[in-house]
Amino acid sequence: MKKIKGLLKQAWKTIANFIPSYTLKFGPEVLQKRITSVFPLKVKKFIFVFKVFDPVVVIPPETVDRIGVEVSLQVKIPGLLKAQGRGLVHGEIDYLGSSGEFFFFDPELQNFDVKGLPKRYQEEVRGLFESIMKSTLSDISIFKFDEEDRKQKFAKRMLKSVKVEDERLKIEVGV
Repeated sequence: MKKIKGLLKQAWKTIANFIPSYTLKFGPEVLQKRITSVFPLKVKKFIFVFKVFDPVVVIPPETVDRIGVEVSLQVKIPGLLKAQGRGLVHGEIDYLGSSGEFFFFDPELQNFDVKGLPKRYQEEVRGLFESIMKSTLSDISIFKFDEEDRKQKFAKRMLKSVKVEDERLKIEVGV
């Protein structure tokens, strides 16, 4: 029995050498389409009303396995204050094999700049904004394999690795 298993393993290794390996590469423009569909957001948290809009997917050079989303932000306390700015959230990529979808994992606020916000509200607004972005981005499918595309259907079954480098999402397929 051990000999048969050994022979089967050896046969598979030999066959695997003849199966091609390739990498699918997706730039920010492909991911942008998925992200844009979720915005604008309007969320009320305590006394604050947040409006989050104009998302831009950012894949910084020299980054490994992180993708960012930069958004415009407006925060109000109705009748009292109105401030605007930008925020940048980076996250890792998580793959869900059963559906062939990629999601943000562990998004973190990297940059937060809001003009016109009194100092006493800065930390609270920052925390609330980070919470809104974490929950929103964690639920977004940033890419899904197309079951109609032969290469992508194969890639879903034979996924080897997923990484972000050279300002692209790279999906390596093979055995």
